Amino acid sequence: MSESRSDWIGLRVARWRDIAGMTQQQLADALGVSRPYICMIENGSRAVTKRALLHNLASALGVEATDLTGQPYKPQRREDLLIARAIPLLRVALDEDLEATAKLSVERIRETVEAVMRARMDCQYQRVVELLPELITQTRTLAQSSTYRVEGLKLATKTLQCAGMTLKTFGHIDLAVRFADRAHELAMLSEEPAYRAATSFTAAQFALAGGTPRRALRLATAAAEQLGDYGENEERHWYGMLHLNAALVSAGLGRADDSAAHLAEAGIAAAHSHGDPWHMEFGPTNVAIWRVSCALENGEAERAPSLAKKINAALIRTPERRARLHIDCGRGFYAAGNIEAAVRQFLVADQLAPQDVRFRPQVREIVIHMTRGIGGQSGSDMLRELASRVGVDPTMDEL
Repeated sequence: MSESRSDWIGLRVARWRDIAGMTQQQLADALGVSRPYICMIENGSRAVTKRALLHNLASALGVEATDLTGQPYKPQRREDLLIARAIPLLRVALDEDLEATAKLSVERIRETVEAVMRARMDCQYQRVVELLPELITQTRTLAQSSTYRVEGLKLATKTLQCAGMTLKTFGHIDLAVRFADRAHELAMLSEEPAYRAATSFTAAQFALAGGTPRRALRLATAAAEQLGDYGENEERHWYGMLHLNAALVSAGLGRADDSAAHLAEAGIAAAHSHGDPWHMEFGPTNVAIWRVSCALENGEAERAPSLAKKINAALIRTPERRARLHIDCGRGFYAAGNIEAAVRQFLVADQLAPQDVRFRPQVREIVIHMTRGIGGQSGSDMLRELASRVGVDPTMDEL
């Protein structure tokens, strides 16, 4: 199947539909929508920005969601190539036979794990993938030692989870799931509730990304129920994060009341938590950021900018969270028809975390559709700049 970096999701839908021998009407019937609706998706009149629609299209066509988004994307810049080169090294580090002893001290391994987790939230992905391969080997080895087994299991769980979350950012969903599964195995051996909850959160995240939202909801809610809201600080952090995950999935499934209930539960947990032991920036401000994301998924995308405006940006500590808020705000402005405001929000996000913007399917889809709409019109310099940064041909509609 011929691919272009400026292909929109609907174009891939049309290609896969042809391969499957389906008519537009048959696809429409499978989704419970009209044939003109499918036609608008395929001809580029309607962007696919909601996870639920993407997953429903993929399910009806019998393909993976990544087959429709085109992930993982080919490297466009040197920093992207460094990530791509690290993928085989990460796979080997996960599967290779281990040496008898770790080469680094436990203290040094612990410090490196913390450094990698911070670097991911700072969107310093080159630093993350530079450290991860050896760190995976070291923590796995430590987890098999007799002296430091419990400490090793905890450190390996954190390392594998961080690796999985990084891989998810760059669209390597299948490999990310393998890391999440291995992290869960080690967390279960550690018998630490917070670590089991952390890996359940990751598994739910990847289930959603992989197109199985009901499984994601089941994983998140079951883990939150098992954990309870009465544990130590780390456990309260993950109790809240699991409810945030459940809120987002519920929103995509059209369960607005359930989503609101999960957000409320997460808010209570955030009010009684302190610190950031897992570098996930859980707290009241992060709950508000997830509230914006939920609005995008439950059919209230136009509310996203007003919800975002209520958030005190000075309280957001990490580039990853700040970029996420600007991306979601941009998606909301696009849904409301305010193209200029959407472009501005995406450009701000690009300054904070360029690879997060470049590798996020929703942003690429929106930029492609906005770019196709301007053609040779004047006053579109910012949009052309954004298209170039995202990797979309800014002259595609003029060819």
